[in-house]
Amino acid sequence: MRLLSRRLAAIVATTTILCAGATTANATTTSTDSPTAATKFAVTAAYPSSPCVPGGPTAADTAASARLNGVLQGALKNAMTPYRVSCARAVINAVQQRGLDERAAVIAITTTIVESLIQNINEKIDHTSLGLFQQLDSWGTEAQRLNPAWATNAFLNVMEDFYPNGKWRTAPIGEVCQAVQRSGFPARYQPQAADAQRIVDELSGPTASTVSVYGALSDGRLTYSTINSQSGDRTKTVVSTDNLGFVPKTLATLNFNTLLATSPSGVLYRVDVLTNGTSLQFSAPVALGGGWTHDTLTYDGHGHLYGIAGSTLMSYVVSRPKPSSVHIGQRAVIGTGFTLRTLTATGDDWLLGVSTTGVLRSYRVNADYTWAGATLAERWSSIDQLVSPGYGLYYGQTRDGGLYRYHDRNPFDLDGSDIQGFGTDPVDAKGWSQILLSAQPFSG
Repeated sequence: MRLLSRRLAAIVATTTILCAGATTANATTTSTDSPTAATKFAVTAAYPSSPCVPGGPTAADTAASARLNGVLQGALKNAMTPYRVSCARAVINAVQQRGLDERAAVIAITTTIVESLIQNINEKIDHTSLGLFQQLDSWGTEAQRLNPAWATNAFLNVMEDFYPNGKWRTAPIGEVCQAVQRSGFPARYQPQAADAQRIVDELSGPTASTVSVYGALSDGRLTYSTINSQSGDRTKTVVSTDNLGFVPKTLATLNFNTLLATSPSGVLYRVDVLTNGTSLQFSAPVALGGGWTHDTLTYDGHGHLYGIAGSTLMSYVVSRPKPSSVHIGQRAVIGTGFTLRTLTATGDDWLLGVSTTGVLRSYRVNADYTWAGATLAERWSSIDQLVSPGYGLYYGQTRDGGLYRYHDRNPFDLDGSDIQGFGTDPVDAKGWSQILLSAQPFSG
């Protein structure tokens, strides 16, 4: 069986797991005909609020608020402030750190627009509700509910339990918000989704975070490179002095200091990285067992290791950050006909690869091991290796040593029309000589 889903938060043990949206006493309007009449708090009123980020809004938040005021059309039309931007940024960062995709951020931001106008309200104006999501006492302590990261994760916990196996990715956004919040005004959420998407597009995109990419050279040495995900600039590369003792056939990154690699003879090894700062050093590889004859391996950051042997796609559950042989198991065959020469994971149970015919393919694997796939783009034959840390960021290594970057606005829609390429601004036009590449998942 798969890893257990996150245990439903204690707040759902009762039938009153409601946020403040479930009450009507302080609603500013009873109509949802207009998207600007969709929140319970007045935009122009001042509510006692706590900071959302250390140090308060930044100059970048001020600039973003000005840009957003030129495009928002709903409840926050011409009302975005640097403070609200800083709060939205805190929510989006929490979603990204959890390893969920842009749609989860849109759902969360939609909810905060309706519940608090993206303000971390610290006074119980509406019953016992507090914070960005207006969560009641039954959700957590006051300090927890006023912590944007904690409050966002509490919201996402319930969302993922109500919509297991990623079903929130295809359900209407307003429906998902309402399922978690149990509002007395369920129609308020959907009208704000378009503005939430605009806010997420402004503040996330390829966010200014560090992408970590491990690699293997043809002599068995390892490399470690970092890339600024926003600018696409490579900021560091270090190469190990030692080699693995074999030339790896596959390479998968579990987390910042743990790799999996297979030898040509089919032995799976765990490689513990000691440092990747100014040098790359690792302990002697630990053998975890034989029979690993896969041509590709990738880890999705959520406990699932995928591999292809021949054309058969298989999955395994990894139950420890530094697994021994007993912590990688529950092997399941997903299917055959997966003729991919490179494979990467883009999120929880989502895979991406380039076929032997040069086609970019995306796959969703369900909890019952059924799957759905689609062609995202043709003419990707120049890409020999493809890696993704998640959040819609893709990096392709060409056979002449270039590394090119791409951003998929929605990596979970089985549609490649929203993939943006940066062909004129690669990470590097040449110099990537690794025979294998593997990105650390943002959640790993």
